[in-house]
Amino acid sequence: MPGKRCKERKHTPITSKKQRGLFGAELARRKAGKTPRMKGITATELAKHLRESKGKKLPKRARRRR
Repeated sequence: MPGKRCKERKHTPITSKKQRGLFGAELARRKAGKTPRMKGITATELAKHLRESKGKKLPKRARRRR
């Protein structure tokens, strides 16, 4: 329903193993104190998305949109 927070469904932009690796590398880069490459997302959001995608069965590569 509109206006209510959905607690059981996980919302993550990660759709492939490759993207999971990129998000993990970005989080490690931030923890090491280096300059971030993804400027539009915070470290807490990165960690949250990685936790959400942990249990998913993901393909190696994302399918291309038409």
